[in-house]
Amino acid sequence: MQLGFILVLIVSIIVAIFAIQNGVMVIVDLFFFRFETPLAVVMMVCLIIGAVIALALGTFRKVKKLSESKELKNKIKVFENEKIQFENNIKTMETEIQALKTSNETLTLKVSELQEKNNEQAETILKLTERAKDDEIDSVVVKGAGSEINDEKSQANS
Repeated sequence: MQLGFILVLIVSIIVAIFAIQNGVMVIVDLFFFRFETPLAVVMMVCLIIGAVIALALGTFRKVKKLSESKELKNKIKVFENEKIQFENNIKTMETEIQALKTSNETLTLKVSELQEKNNEQAETILKLTERAKDDEIDSVVVKGAGSEINDEKSQANS
């Protein structure tokens, strides 16, 4: 900023020296106007108009950069908020994953217990069916023996 100010000051001094050395009257034609004025005045007016235009363009550029800066800051805030939300979602999902792992372990234990009970019941059913078959065979034998006795009694009665 200081370097720019120094350069503008040097150029202004050079223009002022040039204008003082060339103080001749010149005719200026501007659109429909025609007038005669010293060259120094013409040069100073042109210098002032150029400075005003440069100032306006510089100000326009600064305003544009400031608005872009504000937009970028707003986008950064939005992205930071999204980042925070995503981090919270990640933490929530990690706790859910941990809870699911715990429940999965619990369910796996329950499944293994139920399989053991199922195996025990299958063994019990097998034993009971074997006993039932043995009991049927015994009852058939007992019924068979009892029917012979009944047949003999019925023959004796007759």
